[in-house]
Amino acid sequence: MPQLDLAFYIPQIFWLVVVFAALYFFMSRSVAPNISEVLKKRQDVIADDLANAEALQVKAEQARVIYEKSQADARSNAAALVLAKREELKAEAEAEYQKLSQTLGAEADEAGKRIDATKQKALSTVRGGANDVCAEIVAKISGLKLDGDTVSKVVDQKTDDAIKGDA
Repeated sequence: MPQLDLAFYIPQIFWLVVVFAALYFFMSRSVAPNISEVLKKRQDVIADDLANAEALQVKAEQARVIYEKSQADARSNAAALVLAKREELKAEAEAEYQKLSQTLGAEADEAGKRIDATKQKALSTVRGGANDVCAEIVAKISGLKLDGDTVSKVVDQKTDDAIKGDA
C-alpha cells in the first residue's frame, strides 16, 4: 500500500500543506468575508428591530397612559354629570314638593275655615234651640219666666265649657 510506504510521506505532507493553504486563502478571501458580511447585516437588522420594538413599546406605554387618563377623566365627568343631574332632580322634586305643600296648605286652610264656619253655624243653631228648650224647661218646672239674655248667658257658658272639655 503506497500510503503506508515511508518514501511517499514527504510528498503527501507537502501536497497536504499546499491544498490546505490554497483552501485557507480561498476561504479567507472569498467565503469568510461574505459570511461575516451576512452576520453583520443580520446583527444590524436585529439591532434595528430591537430599537423599533423599544420605540413601539414606549409609544404603546404612552398610549396606555393616555387611555387610562382619558378613561379616568370620563369616569369623573360621568360622576359629575350624575351628581349634577341628581342635584337638578332633587331641586325639581323639592320645588314640586313646596308647590304641592302650598296648594295643600291653602286647601287645608280653606277646609278649616269651612269647618269653623259650619261649626259656628251649628253651634249657633244648637245654642238657639238650647236657649228655647232651657227657657221652656225652667218655665214648666219652676213656673218662672226667664229673659232670653240670662238663658243665653248660661247656655253659652255651659256650651263653651263642654267644647273646652272635648278639646
